[in-house]
Amino acid sequence: MAGSAAALAIAGGAVLGLAGPASAHNYMIASTPKVDGTLTALPKAFEITTNDKLLDIGGSDSGFAYRIVGPDGKYYEDGCLDVDGPSMTTTAALGDSGKYTVEWQIISADGHTVSDEYTFTWDAPAGFTPATGSAKPPVCAADDASGDSSATTGTASGTTDSASSDALWIGAGGIVLVGVVVAVLLLLRRRPTPATDDEPDQDEPAQD
Repeated sequence: MAGSAAALAIAGGAVLGLAGPASAHNYMIASTPKVDGTLTALPKAFEITTNDKLLDIGGSDSGFAYRIVGPDGKYYEDGCLDVDGPSMTTTAALGDSGKYTVEWQIISADGHTVSDEYTFTWDAPAGFTPATGSAKPPVCAADDASGDSSATTGTASGTTDSASSDALWIGAGGIVLVGVVVAVLLLLRRRPTPATDDEPDQDEPAQD
């Protein structure tokens, strides 16, 4: 029983060890503007910084998106974005004062897509000329000229990743692993103990 418990504990530890890396998705640790903050002047760039390096394969920005939606439902980013290490930036010309929503999507260091959103308040300074915004997400001029619009496709809404599928495969692997351990233990218990020749024959008379 002690051996069985130890084997099962080892198998469970192996399964938990696989589950750890599978859930290590990037998450936002800082932003400009801040979450639920108030902006009184346009920043040089709108930025999102995560806890780990982003997976920007070939520098194409494919799978990344950065949207800034105004209170009128229009988009105010320019459609271009830059991925550098753990950060993603874009520029925007905001419209009238009000509450804006930042929608973002990234490719995590582990290869999974992560998306989310947050709001901030824009308090335009005196004399500010508001931008008109766009009814549809803008396409970066550089991408449009080259015929490549893949860098800014998709709008983020909530957190989406493949954690559920990871958990499904990990759970199935754990069941198989535990089944193998139990089968090996049963085979070991059923193996007959070989007879030994060291014990004296009970029918032989004792020698003087």
